[in-house]
Order: sequence, then structure tokens, then C-alpha cells
Amino acid sequence: MQLIPTRLAAWTIAAIVSGLTISAAAEPNNAIKGHTADTVSMDPTSPSYFGNFAPELEKTVARKPALDQETGLAVQEVKPGLFYVTDGIYQSAFLVTDAGIVVFDAPKSFADRLPAAIAQNASGKKITTLIYSHDHADHIGGAGVFAEVPGLEVITSASVADSLKDDGYPGVMAPTRTFEGSLELSPGGVDIRLDTAAYHSEDEDVIAYLPQLKFLMAIDTITPGEVPFMNFGATADFGRYLTVFDTLMAYDFDLLLPGHISILGTRQDVIDNRDYAFDVRDTVLAKMETMYQRFGEIHAATNTTNDNLTYRMAIEGMRNECAAEIIDRWSQRLSVVDIYADSHCETAILYYIMH
Repeated sequence: MQLIPTRLAAWTIAAIVSGLTISAAAEPNNAIKGHTADTVSMDPTSPSYFGNFAPELEKTVARKPALDQETGLAVQEVKPGLFYVTDGIYQSAFLVTDAGIVVFDAPKSFADRLPAAIAQNASGKKITTLIYSHDHADHIGGAGVFAEVPGLEVITSASVADSLKDDGYPGVMAPTRTFEGSLELSPGGVDIRLDTAAYHSEDEDVIAYLPQLKFLMAIDTITPGEVPFMNFGATADFGRYLTVFDTLMAYDFDLLLPGHISILGTRQDVIDNRDYAFDVRDTVLAKMETMYQRFGEIHAATNTTNDNLTYRMAIEGMRNECAAEIIDRWSQRLSVVDIYADSHCETAILYYIMH
């Protein structure tokens, strides 16, 4: 059973937190210590006033590349011939080889500037290949900027290609080459392995691995220096999401492009995100032992026959307790914990209620 709307682009609502209500007290101008499930407020008297949220950790901010003031992008050659591009919210990459240029994803937020960024760093080289990581429009919805490239090969998995037929995104070209399982490429002698996986999208995800460069591209997986986006990256299946960390660590990489924020990840970032996710899981599972006891107590205390209200209150109680504990343990380890902990706890609660 799907618990979260899965056709929404995972990161297009980045300023929103969960709208369920039951407030925790917080003093103005202090970082929230309890749950943060209320709608973020512009009212300084509200416990959910935006100014009450903790700033990003300095160690996270220090890792962010500076954006060019004219283009709004950061373009860096992180391995020989391999460039990554970010606007501070989304990420893409391109590989320059003797046989041409391979582009990995075309995010809608900056795709209009991507051809110029490529041309500036690979003058005279032809774009030959575009690879789609999955079928969410926020990551590939700008692909139309390459529509006029002659002979362009567009590659993704067969499952993603099938989903794109149904999606009908304007400007997203239909794949010209598909695969099942894995596909190996070697443009200009640089090896690229594409592997299918299942951790985020409702159909399939495509991981790109460049073994000679020890570079891995796995979109919507981790967020370096931060906890994951709300609902664990709006994953379609929390259980599958928990398996992605072992999948990633099985590759021999030292740089990971996860698709969001401006920081490239490392193996340690995968470990940090893994430990966080499993801490949320374990905290929720411990509280699930009291689920039906809570339901009975609340039902009796409210003297109501509204079972759905009782159910919601029981879920919220567990969520709020979980979020407070997670914030307390992680607020100095990863950024934005107080923004998303409530959604992480709620995602895990709903998953384990259904499983």
C-alpha cells in the first residue's frame, strides 16, 4: 500500500513541513527542541515561527561551493573530465571524453543554463549522450534544452521509459536506448555502468557508476551534511529506502552526487544518513509497542466515538515524542533535523502500521 503521494516531484515543495497540528511549546528565538509539525509561521509569537528553527551547522555551510553571481551556478571539475553542476538546490553532472560529452540528468531549475556551462568547459566537444536517473520531472524536466542536439542518445531503464510514456512531461525526450538490470558504456575509454535499483521512485531508479573515477550518481538518496528531505526524500517505500545504504556502500566510490543541495557526498555522508535513518526506525519501532495502548487511553479520555480522531492523536503522540528524541540526538551532527524529524518519524510510523 502506498503511504505517500508518489507522483509529486520529490523536492519541488522544499519549503513545506508537515501540516498536522498539536503544538509543542517553544520560546521565541530559540531552536525548537520538540516536534516541528505545525505549519512554519511568519508570526514571531508562534512556536513554529521560522526564526525558532536552528540554522544550518557551520560544518555543513563550509562545504557548500560558491555560486557564480552571473549564472547562479557552481561548475567544478571534480575528477579528470568530470564536472558537476549545481544551483544550490539541484545537481547534475557531465563527462567530457574523446568521443563526446555524456550528460547526467537535466534539472528543471537550471537546465536552461546547462548547455552554456557545458560549452564553457568543453569547447568544441559534441554532446552525444543524456542519461535519465528516474522519471521525476524535477530532475529531467529540463531535458528539452538538448532536443536539437543531432544524434543524441537518451538512455534510461526500460521501466523508467515506460513511466515516461504515461507521464507526458513537456520537453522530456523519449529514451532512444533502454536496458534492464545493468548497462555498460565506455565513451572515449571511460567506463560507465548503469544499474537499476529501487529506493525512491515508484518504478525504478538508475544508479550511474564510473569505476575509474570512483564516482557514483544516485539521485534522491542522501543529503550530505543534512538529514534527508521530508518523508525520507518522499520515498515511495520506506522499507526499500532502508536498503539503499548497503547498495551504495557496495560500490567503490569516494564522491557521490545525490541530486540535491550543493554538496557532493562521501562514504562518510552515506554512513551518517544511514545511522540517522535507522535511529528513526528503531525509535519508532519501540513506540509502536504502545500503539494500541495509546489508542485505548485516548479513546477513553476523549469520550468520543470518532475513531479516526483517536487514531490520529495516537499517531501524533508517537510522532512528536520520536521527533523530540531524534532532534535531541542529532541536532549537532546533521543540519535541518528540526525541520524534517517530524516527517521522518511519521513516515516510519505509517509504514510500520501497514507492515
